[in-house]
Amino acid sequence: MTSTAKMTPSIETLSQPVTLPCGLTLPNRLIKCPMQETCAEPPYFDPPVEKFRTLYKTWGSAQYGMLLTGQVQVDLRFLSVAGDVTTRRESLLEPTISKWKEWAKIGQANGTPVVVQVAHPGRMSPAGAGVRPSDMPALCPSAVPVKMGDGFFDKLALDKLLGTPKEMSVAEIDEAVENFVTAANVSKEAGFSGVQIHGAHGFLVSQFLSPYTNRRTDDYGGTPEKRMKFLRRLVEEMRAVAPPPFALGVKLNSGDYMDADAGGLSQDEALEQVRWLLECGMVDFVEISGGNAESTSCKLRGSFNKKSLDKAPKRASTLAREACYAEFAERVMELHPKIPVQLSGGFRSRNGMAIAVESGLCQLVGLGRSAVLEPSLPREIILNPEIPDDEALAMSHQIRGLWFANLIPAKVVGSGLGIQFFYWNMRRLASGLASDPYASVPYVVFSNAMQMRVKAD
Repeated sequence: MTSTAKMTPSIETLSQPVTLPCGLTLPNRLIKCPMQETCAEPPYFDPPVEKFRTLYKTWGSAQYGMLLTGQVQVDLRFLSVAGDVTTRRESLLEPTISKWKEWAKIGQANGTPVVVQVAHPGRMSPAGAGVRPSDMPALCPSAVPVKMGDGFFDKLALDKLLGTPKEMSVAEIDEAVENFVTAANVSKEAGFSGVQIHGAHGFLVSQFLSPYTNRRTDDYGGTPEKRMKFLRRLVEEMRAVAPPPFALGVKLNSGDYMDADAGGLSQDEALEQVRWLLECGMVDFVEISGGNAESTSCKLRGSFNKKSLDKAPKRASTLAREACYAEFAERVMELHPKIPVQLSGGFRSRNGMAIAVESGLCQLVGLGRSAVLEPSLPREIILNPEIPDDEALAMSHQIRGLWFANLIPAKVVGSGLGIQFFYWNMRRLASGLASDPYASVPYVVFSNAMQMRVKAD
């Protein structure tokens, strides 16, 4: 039977296509955010095509406007978590490039553009996640260790997992830039629609941008302009090997990397970083999200400028409840960007997503954890005219059993259990199973431990 339901104004808003400056057209405003799939295996962590066949087929048929892949690390030695896909020079050669091409083909089979997020964790690379020797420290612009908690077990766990990073030499900076450029080249040759530079959440790019982790006095630090040099090089050199219509995006933190009065990145300086990206003429979209493991004052929800909400005042409260990092996004939009801005974090309702676009807060809406719990959310609910506006909601992201994390004395370990729930569900999707949003954290921990034991045997 043919449906006679009509699109509501909210669906019409979210269904509008967006053409990026490079010429790539996104069929609608809903973006699947990067979520690490943790499915790749050593020694080279190539794309696990058989697992991605199911996972990306599911997302690719869900009617997103664009899929951003999980993090692809640019250096085998420095992964964020075990299971990250990585690139290397050999990725351009057979048989590896065929795996990359198959991944691109699977994700884009239904016409949804897929953009590869490329990353380097810097000092956030734990021991054992990559293939570096046990005595090789992680890298950082300056030798500033991660701080999470003041207890004995906090310090012990951080020393064992992360240790004190090594200050990067200029040669190591050049190597990191070259690795990012290689990742862009691999993604282009494989047939993906673009790449996104991960400059958020305390990773290497973010570490260069923040005065807290970048205490250098050479060409890469000491002033806001010099702290931008690493990111500027990435944008310029990646764009040189991957010109339009290949898309280039950047993801940045929304606010403080650390408290500004503690020597961290202020919102004003972050805004100037965004300004350069918006005006440089090489970037096609900017994603605004926020937070990292170490931050003490990330503002998840801001106060809203009444002027930006006048177009839909009756639904202003819906946006205020949902949109994370909206205060900073509002300041970004005051720069009158000529490229699309994506706001990611906290959106659950169709109305909340639509008012964010209608009010000019953003042009693209990022959905992360919802894409794991309800992988077909756009097609089945948000863009489905059979579902009325007041019922078009993503399920809650509340995780059961998080009390278990409080039993672990080391904060760096306990705080990671929530995201492990989503990693576990993505591996379920990759195996052809449905997500289990009602699984508890203790069950996920037990299940992961059993899987590791099976692999070890």
